[in-house]
Amino acid sequence: MYEREAIFIKRVMVIMGTRPEAIKLCPVVRELQTRSKEFETLVCSTGQHRELLAGALRAFHVVPDLELDVMREGQSLSGLSADLLQAIDSVLQSTRPDAVLVQGDTATAHAAALAAFYRGIPVGHVEAGLRTYHARDPFPEDYHRRAIALLSSWHFAPTVTAKQNLIREGIHESTVCISGNTVVDALRYTLNECRPTIRFELPKNSRLIVFTAHRRENFGEPLCGMLRALRRTVEAYPDVFAVFPVHHNPEVRKSAAMILSGAERIRMIEPPEFISFHHLLSKAYLVMTDSGGIQEETVALGIPTVVMRYTSERTEGMRAGVLRLAGSGEESVFSLAHRLLRLGSEEYLSMRRPSAVYGNGHAAERIVDRLCKIL
Repeated sequence: MYEREAIFIKRVMVIMGTRPEAIKLCPVVRELQTRSKEFETLVCSTGQHRELLAGALRAFHVVPDLELDVMREGQSLSGLSADLLQAIDSVLQSTRPDAVLVQGDTATAHAAALAAFYRGIPVGHVEAGLRTYHARDPFPEDYHRRAIALLSSWHFAPTVTAKQNLIREGIHESTVCISGNTVVDALRYTLNECRPTIRFELPKNSRLIVFTAHRRENFGEPLCGMLRALRRTVEAYPDVFAVFPVHHNPEVRKSAAMILSGAERIRMIEPPEFISFHHLLSKAYLVMTDSGGIQEETVALGIPTVVMRYTSERTEGMRAGVLRLAGSGEESVFSLAHRLLRLGSEEYLSMRRPSAVYGNGHAAERIVDRLCKIL
């Protein structure tokens, strides 16, 4: 079924399972598809975040060639990883790609890299080299990205710092390419070429906080503390309005409903498709998040960001001055948000500046150019 039409065309399989992976890999897929004389591109969707992933793929006009059905209700992380490994291995056996591309640090990326490694298929890791060096913060992502580095033949590092991390770990410099981060490619596409399907009407002269929280290690009291800090922050400033796209995880939804119920200026919404989210994010006065990818987007946009974590692999954004670590405790999160929201805050004004530390929007081109030379 998947026989090559020409012996010189290399078959590259791009494997993704979550919306963040799609956002960061679709620019690479689109670039590969422009090089049809060199590459046959296959897109495999594992459906780890099926609905959110499908929306992101549609936004980029990318249609998966293969779709897997691995998600089960109440599935453990171990169960998901085992199902992913088996399903992806079967796909690799039938399609026999010359190379596999994965992105980031998800269960899909880890299982795909491992399955390809077992079959002797070289792996290219997009967004390689991010580290906190704390195996459980973020969990399990920091383990995944370090394991994928051991399994990969080519490492597409978004920044110099990421490259240095890889070299320190014994990765040969010749296999590392500083590409920039493809999230900037995606952000330029969505803000310049796409119209949002959802428009958010905000009270006149209000300052918008965009709040997101979903990290597995924060479930329980840390998440509740963040939510209480959000409510206190909004209630302290009559001109502040918050939008909270609530993650589908039941733990997040239960805590949000319990703590934010009745808060008049906090709007809890279903996660919007990412084009609308990017347009919403671009209007934010302040962002409060425990996400990883959003830290890159806000740095590119120059939006001061309260990072509700104790560590961050996005150290470039902190050095650029756009990100501040607050931990996950209620008092520390509220204190930092309170300082930044005070009118005329010099700390806020010093953070309000876009930075190109994550690239100029041409990362996908650099990645595919390197693949051309390698393959």
